[in-house]
Amino acid sequence: MQERPSENTEKIEKLWPQLRRLLVFQIKLYVEAFRDFFLSALSLGAFLIDLILQKTGSDSLFEKVLQFGRMTERSINLFNQHDLAEQHTHSVDRVLNDLEDRFRG
Repeated sequence: MQERPSENTEKIEKLWPQLRRLLVFQIKLYVEAFRDFFLSALSLGAFLIDLILQKTGSDSLFEKVLQFGRMTERSINLFNQHDLAEQHTHSVDRVLNDLEDRFRG
């Protein structure tokens, strides 16, 4: 017995929220992995420059890298711990929502 196209559509619509959550999480994992790799190299460079210039505290480049890391943590929002309304316009969630709206619209 074959399923009607409307039954297939209903199944996909029921499955979509879970599938979407998985896809968004996977994308965020890749974005965060890239960010971590980038921050690792950047923090080493900042530390070495601070060492040479003898910069410490809040004025150091290393502290600025940490600030950048905290900002990107909010933007990636891997575990949805930050409210979407509080996020920057360039958050991963907003970009993915805009992309999904364009495909649907």
